[in-house]
Amino acid sequence: MDYANLVSAIKENNTQETNKIIEALRPRLIAFLRIHMNASRSDAEDCAQDSLLTSLEVIKEDRLNNPDQVVSYILSICRNNYLKMQKKKRPEATDEIPNKHQQAPTQLQSLLDEEQERLLEWCLNQLKEKYQEFMQYWFDHPDSHAKKVAQHFNISVNNVWTRKHRLIQKLNDCYQEKSEL
Repeated sequence: MDYANLVSAIKENNTQETNKIIEALRPRLIAFLRIHMNASRSDAEDCAQDSLLTSLEVIKEDRLNNPDQVVSYILSICRNNYLKMQKKKRPEATDEIPNKHQQAPTQLQSLLDEEQERLLEWCLNQLKEKYQEFMQYWFDHPDSHAKKVAQHFNISVNNVWTRKHRLIQKLNDCYQEKSEL
């Protein structure tokens, strides 16, 4: 989808074209926040909506300096809105944060979001069969310990972590490439 037409569609008051482009852009903003900012679904949806509204106002008021970089501009607004939202939610900072309040990374959970599942499945199918089985095991058993996975696949624990990290990176790169089309 060519988002560069968004600026001209708004300036020409072409509601149908504007809505079409925004409908295509909104899921991309949500996916961006979910993957890169580890946002919850509801936070990502709220931020995406707020960012689009803010962007539309800026474009209507002709305050956008580089119309050809409208997507980068909207992604920046989206990221900044999310960071502001998180800052408001966060209690006042303290010098020490107890460990019990820290959460484990949810990278795999973010990738499994239903909007991203189709692309993830496609990317997963691009891997060699043994790597597909390895990643499918992690998806089916997200709380598994590396030692258990190592025993299941008859590999070392270090190999489990290395393979998992590399495959997640491959899947993430594939997803990014395909989501930009």
